[in-house]
Amino acid sequence: MGKNIIIVVLAAACAFFAANVYLERMAWRDAEITPAEYGGLLALRDMYSAADYEDRVLPLLREAFVDGRVTRERLEMLGLRLEGLGSRTLELLEEKRAGDRVSRAWDDARDGAAALGESLGRQMGRAMRELGDAVEGLKPKRVPESPSRPDGSVEL
Repeated sequence: MGKNIIIVVLAAACAFFAANVYLERMAWRDAEITPAEYGGLLALRDMYSAADYEDRVLPLLREAFVDGRVTRERLEMLGLRLEGLGSRTLELLEEKRAGDRVSRAWDDARDGAAALGESLGRQMGRAMRELGDAVEGLKPKRVPESPSRPDGSVEL
């Protein structure tokens, strides 16, 4: 009898677990996507040419936005219908854009200016030391004062 009760309790726990997993999965599929995923949908505009976007992608997006929001299930269906998205994403990530080139040029110019300033500073420091040495060489040498004698005469 005790074994039967344990078997019934375990079977009920398994059934409850299965029902819970099923309900969680259904709730997950009906849940709205995250703001980051909405941002990904917005990035689709940059991934396709204007004609392809308006003719092929925009109708799919309209289907996904049935009631002003996108659920995970509709996002999944959209992903299945958009072909070649992975390779297209990689191409866009590797593509150099004008902003990237400007940023790179700006960084190179800044680094070059810093190196030029450092080099110029070293050269100016060296030139100033040489000038100081040259000025010191032009000054008349001071003769140490000879000790005076009690009689007021000076030794030359």
